[in-house]
Amino acid sequence: MTGNIKNKKVFHGLVNYGTQSGIFANKLRENNIYAQSVTFQDPFKRQTDIVLKGSDNFITKIYFYVLNLIIKINCFFKFDIFHFYYGKTLLPNQIDLYFYKLLGKKVIMEYLGNDIQLYGVSKEKYKFTNVTHMMTEDEGLIADQNILKRFSHEKKYIDKTYVCAPLYSEFAENSEVIPLAIDINQFNYTPLPPLVDNTIKIMHAPTHRGFKGTSFIIEAIEKLKLEGFQIELDLVEGVTHQELINRYKNCHLFIDQILGGWYGTATIEAMAIGRPTMVFLREEYFDYINWGKEIPIINVNPDTFYNGLKQLLINNPFEQLNVLGVKSRNFIETFHDADLVTQKLIKDYQKLISSSN
Repeated sequence: MTGNIKNKKVFHGLVNYGTQSGIFANKLRENNIYAQSVTFQDPFKRQTDIVLKGSDNFITKIYFYVLNLIIKINCFFKFDIFHFYYGKTLLPNQIDLYFYKLLGKKVIMEYLGNDIQLYGVSKEKYKFTNVTHMMTEDEGLIADQNILKRFSHEKKYIDKTYVCAPLYSEFAENSEVIPLAIDINQFNYTPLPPLVDNTIKIMHAPTHRGFKGTSFIIEAIEKLKLEGFQIELDLVEGVTHQELINRYKNCHLFIDQILGGWYGTATIEAMAIGRPTMVFLREEYFDYINWGKEIPIINVNPDTFYNGLKQLLINNPFEQLNVLGVKSRNFIETFHDADLVTQKLIKDYQKLISSSN
């Protein structure tokens, strides 16, 4: 495949974690590139173009299965470049991968988390890791076998490998970090709300409590409240994406995850609104990126979270949080703005189609 990327059609899907499929497809269209996101049904109602629907009713389930299959087959013939996520391709067991290469189409795979992170390696190598709080050891080792088998198959057909965070770089051979992106135009900077009764409002929004280390966070906050600190915890779960955005604006501090060693989309969104964040950053991951030293995040893990939060609350927190909130917004504009990340994608896509098969 050769030519100009402007003349090619780009597919994003089928997973839309962090709204990456929906955001990138939209931004590519803004750059006059035909792109479309086709993604699985999403309870959080994230931005996308076409939703592959499902149903619990047997009759409608069969109907949607056939309809979705027609949509996928149409996509196979329609698009030139396929940007897949989470190890998912158009057909079960990735039986379609061979045929993209056969027809000269280009395939990108972007890994987002436990589609590539190995339980055994993580447990052995790190004191803190999210995977041990998400599954049992037996489940983790079975997951590892499935990941290694799948990755061994798919890497033979993938033209470009991305990971969404350096947390996953060590698990994905020959991968490159593509920063998680948000449309910052949808996240206006908002000054911190005034204190009510001198209370600091903390927000935590776990999609999976084990993944985020929620139990450690709740335990430390309850302990600090018993010690007399004026704290209110807003624990946000099971809401739409728009409701999540609205809740960011009402807090003074956002706590994301304190186990995994990196930050995700929720952190980025909160920072874009101007909310200072507490996250566990494993600094050895800085080796995979060039912006590690720029991250204005309060770095805590389960061992340091209680004291870290306590020291923040003691030392004139509102003034500190205001300053950190401004730095947070500036950081997101520089490193996670979807317009900028999309330009990186366009360059990579162009290199792929310009290279010889």
